[in-house]
Amino acid sequence: MKPRRFSSLVLLTAIASSLMVSEPTSAQSCNYYAGRAVGGQAINVDTCSISRASYRSVNFVYYLGGDRVESQANCEDRVWTTFPERAVNRPQSAATERMLNYVCNFDSQQSRTGSAFVFDPPSNVRVSPNGNVLCVVRSRQNVNLYGSKGDWYYTDVCGSMGLIHSSQLRF
Repeated sequence: MKPRRFSSLVLLTAIASSLMVSEPTSAQSCNYYAGRAVGGQAINVDTCSISRASYRSVNFVYYLGGDRVESQANCEDRVWTTFPERAVNRPQSAATERMLNYVCNFDSQQSRTGSAFVFDPPSNVRVSPNGNVLCVVRSRQNVNLYGSKGDWYYTDVCGSMGLIHSSQLRF
């Protein structure tokens, strides 16, 4: 049997496509995989692009499949606008909801500031202070903290950033 020979272009294309990231990976420090959009495309947020524009708006870049999308989230109205077309979008999938929650709750320091003990579960972790419940901590445990917003503390105990009230914690 004769060995197969591939052209350089076919080989380079195969290598390049194997390097494309559309799932979560720990090697990319600026990537947050939010899941799949209603159309099936992967949604990846460029976490290094996130910056606060105002008290209610956050600028960020995300990738819808292979397309780079420059955006601004209006966290108060729970929508985001894409540029340059200025299209206003509302979450239509769990992935776009997670994307919006992530950029709106992003702590620019994103560095662990400590930990605390959840002493009297169940304890709700929310997407915003007094907002929708992201998950429930059902056991007494230590959680990582990433800064605070008033009496609320950012934690990643749910797998993505959320807020837990200080009354649920012992420091």
